[in-house]
Amino acid sequence: MDIETLLSADVIYNADYAAAKTVLNRTLEQAKAAASAVYLAIPYEDRRTDELSAQYYGTVYPHTLPGWLKKLPKTASPTHAAALEAYRALGAYSEICAKFVAAKGRVVKARKPSVEPRKTPARTLDNTGTCACCGQNVKLDGGRIVMHGYTIRWGFQSGSCFGVGFRPIEVSDEGLRAALKGFESQLGKARLALEYGALTRRERAELEGRVSGSKNAIAHYTAAIRDWDPRPLPSEKRG
Repeated sequence: MDIETLLSADVIYNADYAAAKTVLNRTLEQAKAAASAVYLAIPYEDRRTDELSAQYYGTVYPHTLPGWLKKLPKTASPTHAAALEAYRALGAYSEICAKFVAAKGRVVKARKPSVEPRKTPARTLDNTGTCACCGQNVKLDGGRIVMHGYTIRWGFQSGSCFGVGFRPIEVSDEGLRAALKGFESQLGKARLALEYGALTRRERAELEGRVSGSKNAIAHYTAAIRDWDPRPLPSEKRG
């Protein structure tokens, strides 16, 4: 990664900025470790003077480097002179670290556009239709809506949209009619359970919600069937 070029860009993507941060942090860590090796070579009795202990124990990141360097003593005893120069050498990273900190205001959190070609072709409207149940644009198999509306959250395919297997609503209202029939059945079962079931307060509330939802769905599909007319599929050109 060319960090200099990255930090000079007008727009910096968060992924690149985070990667640059990792590189800089590692570079500073290695540079400090090399300087600390010089410090640790000082006999223990001499290191007890603590001339450079603040630098040895301090942490160095791009945003803390200026303060860390500022705390370096101007002079050191002969036994600490080499270690002091080794720590001062980290000043070579001051400019790039300052640019890194200043560039934070130009970082955007949007996803970085891929520079690699797609492994799969872009999705088109060819061979698609509208699902009668959820209203989504879905691919067709033999003129019928393919599997969709499922989850693989638990490591396997679970559930699917009720509209799978029906012809799209551009071609037929069969999916609308099946959905209407399903909600009418659901409403009837919920009403029977409310009337004759031994229910807890929570179960009763859930059934009442199901009744309300079923009524709304029945009204929706009844209107959709009444107003249904065939129309071109998404891939077909209108005259």
